[in-house]
Amino acid sequence: MNLHVVDVLKRLKAHPFSSLVIAVLVLLPIGNLWLSDQQDGPKQDSAIAPDPLLQVSEGMRMLQSFRADAAKPVPAIWIKLLDSKTASELWQQLDERIWYQAWPQDGDPLLILPETNVVLPSATAPLRRQKNGFVLVFADLLNAVTFDQQTPSARILPSPLEARCFQSLNSGPAVLWTPAALASIAGPLLPLLQNASHGCFSLELKGKVLSWSGVVGSRPLRQATKRLAPPDQPADLPSLASRSPKSDKDSASKASSSTTPSSKTPSSTTQSSTIQSSTNQPSAAPLLELSSWSSRSLLGAMLSRPLIRDGLEEDYGLPPTLQLELLDAPIVLRVIPVDQGPFLAGVQLDLQLPAKTKGVVSALKRAGERLKQGGLERREQALNGSAGRPAGHSVLWFETDDQEERLLGGWTLKRADAVKKGPPSLRLTLATSPNLEGAQVAGFESLPKPPVRLSAAMQPRDIEKLGLLGSNWPRPVKLASQLNLVLQPLAGSATSHEDWNWMRGQLAVP
Repeated sequence: MNLHVVDVLKRLKAHPFSSLVIAVLVLLPIGNLWLSDQQDGPKQDSAIAPDPLLQVSEGMRMLQSFRADAAKPVPAIWIKLLDSKTASELWQQLDERIWYQAWPQDGDPLLILPETNVVLPSATAPLRRQKNGFVLVFADLLNAVTFDQQTPSARILPSPLEARCFQSLNSGPAVLWTPAALASIAGPLLPLLQNASHGCFSLELKGKVLSWSGVVGSRPLRQATKRLAPPDQPADLPSLASRSPKSDKDSASKASSSTTPSSKTPSSTTQSSTIQSSTNQPSAAPLLELSSWSSRSLLGAMLSRPLIRDGLEEDYGLPPTLQLELLDAPIVLRVIPVDQGPFLAGVQLDLQLPAKTKGVVSALKRAGERLKQGGLERREQALNGSAGRPAGHSVLWFETDDQEERLLGGWTLKRADAVKKGPPSLRLTLATSPNLEGAQVAGFESLPKPPVRLSAAMQPRDIEKLGLLGSNWPRPVKLASQLNLVLQPLAGSATSHEDWNWMRGQLAVP
């Protein structure tokens, strides 16, 4: 690997929150809401009639449906693509009806409206197209001409999942996206999100809770096997607990103190005191907590890349067979606030290991050698398990620069617990200590209960206060206090590695 582990650790100071990529799985379609089988299975009618909207929107990278509400202001895109007077008249006429915003492969979004008797501005004629009972108003002539030149498919045969998606788009607020839409926000992190590169959600706003449910997948919904359907019993979501003014004040205080540079010089302290202070984490909930029975949904696409896969084998002695074994192991990922040193947040990853840990031990040894070559200092601390028995040791890595010492992270390899019959496990951390002590020791107790395969909880507002959410997210998302989601198999799933899954989630909006 050209990019060594030590380089990654050093860059953490500048990019301490890159592990928050799981948020993109949900926030992309939610954010845009606020911005205004082919295989054998149970026999079904294979000649599902293509929805007129499907034929109109074919080739768009994202499609979103909204319900017009004459009591609310006219959307900005209506005024932009029509004119103020026409937009207002049309908005009143289409009250309670569904309208659409679509994003072409390039350029600004367009309007898709039901056909109406309202006379549209003559100036928009070159940008308007009529098809299948819809009026399309493009933002530019190039996309309008491109639409004209598209060769209509001889016969679009949607899968049952895709047909259901368009039923949702025709009946209420919903969103359909493709990899191109996801890439516009995810950028270079897109390989981490391959299992949600395609998807379709129904959206519902009740009070201050925005909820969504639908399909996410690594392949187009049109390719989904006919046997797949929404689950008979969708998994329950944890309740969104209300946040008290006091907790908000505490979060703001932590954000303020975290952004203040420390004047301490850890190098003047003893080794034991430095390690002790590094384990003092805030008692607040993690900024992000993700639990999954398999890391494949998050890391599988990334580790399938030859550059990464071969690098792990050649540079760290982690053979492909062991990589696959680790991908199928349960994981718990946390991003926690850090009140020590220059970092604002730390990453903590717990991974259950196979019974034989020789390969993992060897990989950690080689990683340690590379970190030493990069000038980092290694420290160890013994750990005790049940009944005071030795349970392994933690390894911490420090960087010293101009008499200032920084904990960059470390790992803890915990042996199998013969008393509790617990499997061996590995904890990897960045910008925080891996010591299995204190409030952050929950470990695998937070793994979701079947049929849920993955669950995640996030505190977007607290993350934004630390300046770590990024600039691409819409303001309502940044102000949301909490976000929860669960991922479960679809009805008819044949394996645990199905290309499509069902997701439910909710977001507390301001």
